[in-house]
Amino acid sequence: MINKYITLRWLSLGLVLLPSLLLSQDRIKSLQQVQLLSQDECVVVQVNADWNMSANVDLSKLKNCAIFNASIDDPEYGAAIAAEWGVKSVPTIIMFEYGKEIKRFEAGLSFKLDKDTILKQINNQIDDIQLRKFR
Repeated sequence: MINKYITLRWLSLGLVLLPSLLLSQDRIKSLQQVQLLSQDECVVVQVNADWNMSANVDLSKLKNCAIFNASIDDPEYGAAIAAEWGVKSVPTIIMFEYGKEIKRFEAGLSFKLDKDTILKQINNQIDDIQLRKFR
């Protein structure tokens, strides 16, 4: 009974926070934040390092998806994100749909991504997610 109560409290908290979290490109505050959002939404997370921020891809124009940035250098969650998501190079962009990773884009030795190609592929994935809602 207590577990159900705790689960319902977390769920209600998530539903209250959800609208504000989806409105803008934001910096991740915890892994739980993405896991909560990714249960119902398309989520795009860009993982980078503080020393490589000039290589970030501007994801702010993406529609119908929550967008977050994370740094592997963050003392609270950086190591956990790198380990949990298997980040081997930065930047890495990971797309989630209903809690599952559906696409990953990783930089090579150059520590950069081809921004135009990546944005086109991400938009195509978002379109596919939107179409699946109607099937």
